[in-house]
Amino acid sequence: MALGVGRKELVMVGVLLTGTLLAVLNLTMLSPALPAIMGDLGVDAVVSGGQTMNPSTEDILAAIQSVPAKTVLVLPNNKNIIMASEQAQKLADRKVIVLPTRTVPQGMTAMLNFDPDLKPEENAVAMMQAADRVSTGLITYAARDSEFDGKPIKKGEIMALENGKIVATGTDLVKTTYRLARAMKKKDTQFITVISGCDVSDEDAEKTTDLVRAKCGGSVEVSHISGGQPVYYYMISVE
Repeated sequence: MALGVGRKELVMVGVLLTGTLLAVLNLTMLSPALPAIMGDLGVDAVVSGGQTMNPSTEDILAAIQSVPAKTVLVLPNNKNIIMASEQAQKLADRKVIVLPTRTVPQGMTAMLNFDPDLKPEENAVAMMQAADRVSTGLITYAARDSEFDGKPIKKGEIMALENGKIVATGTDLVKTTYRLARAMKKKDTQFITVISGCDVSDEDAEKTTDLVRAKCGGSVEVSHISGGQPVYYYMISVE
């Protein structure tokens, strides 16, 4: 630990909120489960916000200064919160490093690659390198009638998004989910994590995960986490 940083000197603040991602949807990742999952991954403070309320610079700053640490790593987990995190960085009374994670799966992978034996700057580089290898898939529903690729989307229809862009629509939740995972899988993919939301039963989530496992081949490790998030039936992490 001579060159490293101990847990009392370096902590991570996970910022858990997704605001408006697309013009037709107001999205949120918040649930009772996700902060607990972040805690299991080593996060020491969570800044939460609502569907129409991004955490402010002051909220993030308060979280930074609430932890007994000389250095704090901030993971916004949303592109709309990066700027507020960087503003809080300038105002903090200690060293703050903002890792520009843009999704919850990116943030989770970054935290799994935290090494307490590395210096903060070395950790930031290694964690973001890991996060950048993550593709994020989202399965949600259309909040209102809209249009995709010249075709109408009806309110309530299932929508599949890859890295923030709509790539498919459908009416069958299970098929839309495993097809998105299969389409996201690349030749070098090693891990796929299926994160189920509050509107999906554990039984259905396990069934869907089994189908993803069957469709994506034996060389990929497929796992399931019950995230409990609203709005998104599933988040899919592919790395």
